[in-house]
Amino acid sequence: MSRSILAENEKKRLSLSLPWLCCFAMFTAWQIGVFSYSGAALAVVGRLPLDVDAGNLTPLISLGYILSICWMLIFPARIVWAERIMAAAALLSALGLYLPFSAQAHTLCFLIQLLCCCIMIGFETALIVGLFSEQTAVKHLLLAYGLIFILAALMQTNFFEVPYWAFQHFNVAALILQLLFYFKLPANVWPRYVQKGTALACPRRLFAGLFALCFLGNILISFGISAAESVTHGVFVFYLSFAVFTIAGYALLRRFGLSPLRFASISVVVSVAGFILIIVAMYVPALALPACVLLGPGTAACILIPYYGVVMTKRYPSRFISPLVIGISFAASVLLLAWLIEVFRENTMLLYTLYLAIAVVMAVLYLLLEPYLLYSFRGKPLISDEEIAEMGEVQARADTETAGTETAGSPEPAEPPLTERQRNLIAGAFDKLSPKELAIAELLMQGFKYEVICTRLQISKNTAYWYRRQLFDKLQISSLQEMFALAEKHKHPTALP
Repeated sequence: MSRSILAENEKKRLSLSLPWLCCFAMFTAWQIGVFSYSGAALAVVGRLPLDVDAGNLTPLISLGYILSICWMLIFPARIVWAERIMAAAALLSALGLYLPFSAQAHTLCFLIQLLCCCIMIGFETALIVGLFSEQTAVKHLLLAYGLIFILAALMQTNFFEVPYWAFQHFNVAALILQLLFYFKLPANVWPRYVQKGTALACPRRLFAGLFALCFLGNILISFGISAAESVTHGVFVFYLSFAVFTIAGYALLRRFGLSPLRFASISVVVSVAGFILIIVAMYVPALALPACVLLGPGTAACILIPYYGVVMTKRYPSRFISPLVIGISFAASVLLLAWLIEVFRENTMLLYTLYLAIAVVMAVLYLLLEPYLLYSFRGKPLISDEEIAEMGEVQARADTETAGTETAGSPEPAEPPLTERQRNLIAGAFDKLSPKELAIAELLMQGFKYEVICTRLQISKNTAYWYRRQLFDKLQISSLQEMFALAEKHKHPTALP
């Protein structure tokens, strides 16, 4: 399979306007409302005038996640249609609550709505990862989410009780807007996935770090909400501070043309401060609400989890990315968190300290991954995948023609000249590098190990090390971190729409 699959998939990605993204983001507000009124959230008391036992909803939630993962694995190209069907089924069940049915029938209607909601959680991630451009994903996850979380804050407020009839009306309106969005999407457009045996390599170390980031992030999202629910007015403050932070952050990113990863790095630091403050609030109750103010913005970095999936599919479009993201979300937010709360129910201090440790680990992991993510968000690479592949093929032919004549570990004696297109893509210090050095610099900043780099370029490990020393000398640097800094200095990030 040709590397043109990457370019082909990028052409399929959608750039959507804010009103349509707000229709899509209504899913999250609807989800929060359904979980809150059912009592399925960790600390919210159920407010449904129905015979729904929150303690028995975990199997239903688990079933929804599992069905979602199975569908994404087996029928990935039919996710848009699946969203249309699930949203329509949820809408019919929401309308059924208005009809003069028996209490058992009303309970069944609500449970169907909850099941559809859990299934659609995975589909939401798949749509962002598979169809959204990076800029659209960032706009959706920061700006549209921020606007919709203001609604979520109003639904969760303790200042006044949201009546059940208002919840019913909101559900219907949210589902109608979602249906409009799903029918707006093209049903026959979906990215192509890599097949077994393809020449396209996967930066496994980078992917492993990103999946770990997703896992920790989902734990911290659930913890932030759980901690806020234990504080009077905490959920309202948590959601509202998240909304203000993300909207302001998006405005600053657009104003200064920064990468969303800069925003996320601030959010991670704020999250650690929030977790520290929530522990201190156990001894100084007056600090409980300020802690919720910090926990809201601290959640923003975790909200970007689908964006990491977009980055991964640009590097290696696998059908397993979205199922893995939603799978670890399920393990983190439903199973592991429920187990932790049960085990440490009598020792809140130890539980909060554990969450603080997880936040610190996430901050360290993020700092390690941030240079790779920042580079991934930028515009065109130093050298294209097609040119790297062609370079490997040329090297393989040269090795065949001169078999046995090249001394082990010596570099290729001749370098093809840079094309005009390559020179136009390179800025500043990088124009000193040869094509082979450019290729190694590009692959290193994409997160590939030397074994993969040697396979891609058809060179030995000693030769790869020789080229690395050469490019480091030419760039006058001594580490990969300095090369990232140089790339950031000499290449402009992609501007947000």
